[in-house]
Amino acid sequence: MTIFSLSYSYREVEFTVLASVYETIQSNSKVYQLVKTAPLEILEKMTVKRYDTQQFKLAQGSQYPNTYILVAGEVKVYLAAETGKSVVLDIYQPGMFIGEQEAIVAQPYSASIINISPVTLLQIPNADFREWTTRDHRFANSLIYNLSAQIYHLTKRTERYSLYSTRQQIGVYLLTDLTDQTYITREQVTYRVDTSLRNVNRVLKQLAELGIIEITKGRIRLIDRQKLQQLIRIED
Repeated sequence: MTIFSLSYSYREVEFTVLASVYETIQSNSKVYQLVKTAPLEILEKMTVKRYDTQQFKLAQGSQYPNTYILVAGEVKVYLAAETGKSVVLDIYQPGMFIGEQEAIVAQPYSASIINISPVTLLQIPNADFREWTTRDHRFANSLIYNLSAQIYHLTKRTERYSLYSTRQQIGVYLLTDLTDQTYITREQVTYRVDTSLRNVNRVLKQLAELGIIEITKGRIRLIDRQKLQQLIRIED
């Protein structure tokens, strides 16, 4: 597959590094769509970074010189208090940006970041990221869309945290993310509700006893969607 429809005249660049960037971009269709119109000068500033689980960390309140595009793996975005309590804001999937808001407004990170699986990232200096947004209008439109989607998603999550009980939060998540053929783990549930693992286990046990879910070797499967919907409505 040819990476870009535009024909670039190659200058003397670090070919091995650039080839690695091209290969990484082509490995994910969402990332390819984001980057395919980037000027060559911007592509030359990108580098590929890979981290094992929990080795990629960015701290709330700190400033960093780079912006990232997630190519493979998952990243947890969370708020942490000095007491040790934390609230998960989102789980980023491939094709999402990390640090783009902070790069644009030149402010410290508003939340902390940690990868919950091995990840592959495209790293770009903040100044070059900002230049990219001014030179590539197609990319700038994609960035606006992604930021709007994040705000919408965060608003819906805040609604669940503020207005729903723990059981309702878990129930809504199960109804939204599970089909009859899919499953999740307890850890995945804790990423998406505002409560402790102890409370998650308590609610999951209740749901299993009611015949709403089935837990086998740590895997949770939804087996009675209608009954779960009724349970959520009863608590309203």
